[in-house]
Amino acid sequence: MSLIEDCLRNYRFIAIDTEFPGSLRQTSQDATDDERYNDMSFSVDRTKLIQLGLTLFDINGRIGGTWEINFSDFGVDDARNEKSIEFLRRNGLDLRKIREEGIGIKGFFSELFWILKKTRNITWVTFHGYYDIAYLLKCFTGEDLPFTSERFSKAVARILGSVYDLKVMAGRCLGLSSRLGLESLAHELGLNRVGTAHHAGSDSELTARVFAKMAKICNNVQESEGVVSYGLPPPPPPPFPLLRPMFGPYFPPSGGFVLMPRVSMS
Repeated sequence: MSLIEDCLRNYRFIAIDTEFPGSLRQTSQDATDDERYNDMSFSVDRTKLIQLGLTLFDINGRIGGTWEINFSDFGVDDARNEKSIEFLRRNGLDLRKIREEGIGIKGFFSELFWILKKTRNITWVTFHGYYDIAYLLKCFTGEDLPFTSERFSKAVARILGSVYDLKVMAGRCLGLSSRLGLESLAHELGLNRVGTAHHAGSDSELTARVFAKMAKICNNVQESEGVVSYGLPPPPPPPFPLLRPMFGPYFPPSGGFVLMPRVSMS
């Protein structure tokens, strides 16, 4: 953890990606925002985070470090979507090894919370990150998610601050589209992946570089229908003055799963 704390002194942007046991409810395409939030919170409240990818970077897109964390909490009898678990296994996720060699969720997030509390002006970056942010909120607070989406947005603003979702940004950027996946979006921007797809650390690292590239070319990103702005002032000085903190209430069709090795917590 000391490495993350040291890195945060100069790298205040955090790109994240998560691994979790899937959605417990099927959300229809024409569901309302409230129905989507209820389905998401139902799943997040009842499942345990498996992996987390963190990439710290600065306003110029320089990478300070990438960490990938396996958590030991997810057990054989815990709630899951079996199709999602099978997807993870097909991509090389060894759940037994993670249980045996991973670290505890509570201890990690408790320590990370106090590190972040000492660090001002953190900006979070996700791709299709509704579940990612929901798990962060749950793990930082140790509580179930707020009862309504409005309270959820306020809680994220209070605890995390500024959040950007690349999928929302791509939908508002000329020449790009919110229909693109992370890999396709990176390809459109001329970026190559470092590492292996469907690994949390690699995906968080690619998310960081895609964000830095998009921030230079997307000059007209505005709040739009379905995008929540948390209403916080931009960090001084604003790194990307034409971009506003955004969070898109969009749900990954299968949970947005990625896989990762381990991280040393020294």
